[in-house]
Amino acid sequence: MLGAGISGLCAARALSGFFEHVTVVERDTLPETSGVRRGVPQGAHVHSLTPGGAQVLEEFFPGFTDELAAGGGTLAGALDELDIVFFGSRLRQVPLGRVLQVSRPFLEDRLRERVRALPGVRLRSGLEATAPIATGPGGVSGVRLARPGQPDSFEAVDADLVVDAMGRAGRGATWLKSLGYQEPSAARLRVDVAYASRRYRVAPGALGPAKGVLIGATQARPRGAVLTQQENDAWVLSLYGFGRDDHPPGSPERFLDFAEDLLAADTWNALRSAEPLTGISSFGYPASLRRHFHRLRRIPDGLISTGDAVCSLNPIYGAGMTVAALEAKALQRCLDDGLDGLPRRFYREAARAVRLPWLFSTMADRSMPQVPGTHPALARLLAHAFQATMRAAADDARVATAVWNAVSLTGSPAELARPGVIASVLRHWSPGAAPRTAATTDGVSRGKD
Repeated sequence: MLGAGISGLCAARALSGFFEHVTVVERDTLPETSGVRRGVPQGAHVHSLTPGGAQVLEEFFPGFTDELAAGGGTLAGALDELDIVFFGSRLRQVPLGRVLQVSRPFLEDRLRERVRALPGVRLRSGLEATAPIATGPGGVSGVRLARPGQPDSFEAVDADLVVDAMGRAGRGATWLKSLGYQEPSAARLRVDVAYASRRYRVAPGALGPAKGVLIGATQARPRGAVLTQQENDAWVLSLYGFGRDDHPPGSPERFLDFAEDLLAADTWNALRSAEPLTGISSFGYPASLRRHFHRLRRIPDGLISTGDAVCSLNPIYGAGMTVAALEAKALQRCLDDGLDGLPRRFYREAARAVRLPWLFSTMADRSMPQVPGTHPALARLLAHAFQATMRAAADDARVATAVWNAVSLTGSPAELARPGVIASVLRHWSPGAAPRTAATTDGVSRGKD
């Protein structure tokens, strides 16, 4: 198991039920205390585990959600404790279960503890995988490891299965070429999104009863903000923008100025008076990426890729950790039928798991005029469709529920195609209509449309 991020740890749990020994190898020297590590540069930004992802982790590690909540994590009711504005309209507040809001290091540290406790699982850090070990035609029998920057320190490790969870760089895909196979074709959508985030200690009650505020970008204003309460009553504000002109600033002096036109005045003023707990962390995301491993005609046995190595989604939609968990669940199902033909069977299952999240996120991105490569007429049509859907979601609890289930991967985006939902959307279809603001609980922060 190569990589000890969320996808690697979830995959390790799936593997542990089928192999006597599972070795998790991580390039970073894992910290003794919680903190953002080099291999996860996005770790300082907003992370929320959607109900779809939490359900898989709960199956893998019973009691995990309550354990994180007891350790300081925040459980927020969706949608009744979250104030969400998509495409200029505020989603109607409907009680739809709980969202776990924690920082990435907090989640990863505790997930790592659970994985370490599994029988037969060993975690080795400070090592990187440099090359697969081939065993004759058609197979991989292990991997070469070395300490970073010290190629002469290599060691060979035998394995019945090598799993690449080393991220979107796609080392496993490159290895296929070195083994005499074709690399998978890939779909890329340039989005040019940049983030900037900071953690705060906010005075009790200063932000009202809401536990999270999400203000999405619009075609006219390609900027967004996400403010969530996380572990130990800390709040993290992540700002983002499409295109260089709307990238958030990395200086403390200008950081909150970027958010002034996004957040409600009382929320913005509360943050101005809050105690900063960190500096500004910035992160750039150039393009969404999906590798089509499932289309390869020839695949070696003994090697698979998972997580961002297969599909890396625009992080503004918050689906990355959930997709990683869903792929691990797919791997577990495939292992039920043994190792014979495992890579092909897994890639087919993984393709099914990522198909709808990829479609949903890329359609939303293509509605933004700042995202290149989409015909203007199609971009306008997508924009009108999303705007009409969100106007309906401001009024109609059924539509709000369907939107939330699609975004959180709790249900299928196909719910948006139900006759009653479509009828409600069509009633709100008017390209010139203004955004809608549904009634919200008194005291909940209200972002500017």
